[in-house]
Amino acid sequence: MKKLILCLVMIAAIAVPSAFSQLRFEIGANVPVAAMLLSGGELSQDSIPLIGEDIFVAVPNSSLLLQADLGLLKIGVGVKVQSLMLMAYAAYPNAQVELALGPLCVDASLGGYYMGYYVIGTGFGANELGALIPEASVWLALGKKKAFRIGAGAIGLLPTSFDLSDVPLVVYGGMKVVLE
Repeated sequence: MKKLILCLVMIAAIAVPSAFSQLRFEIGANVPVAAMLLSGGELSQDSIPLIGEDIFVAVPNSSLLLQADLGLLKIGVGVKVQSLMLMAYAAYPNAQVELALGPLCVDASLGGYYMGYYVIGTGFGANELGALIPEASVWLALGKKKAFRIGAGAIGLLPTSFDLSDVPLVVYGGMKVVLE
């Protein structure tokens, strides 16, 4: 039943705004700064630093969204791809909302549940993830067309049971180029 409702929501989210929509392509990289745990609705006091003197791991990512432009608000659905050292790729469906306040953009997205992957040397595959991937970020848009953005955010892994006893979060800094 959950799968049917999720599919109907995704179909409605694509069908309704498609009459007034445009394609949006994002490509960028995020650098994980710290990992934390959301436990019982509260953020843990301890965080694990993920960047040090000799450690700097950028995580390339890209998105292709069909979005509706509602003035200050943009709503889109599509696919997001995360990569690890350009050796492994994971793609999952994603819904995103962006609030543009001049050069400041606030993004919130929710994706996951299903994930396709490609690993060099192993090949392709697809699995039910059993988790959702929420993400919230703030970006500063630069340039005449505001295509280049720098910012920070957090991404998590939320079980589909919505059990908030232990939700891992990763805080990152990043940059991206947005083509609309």
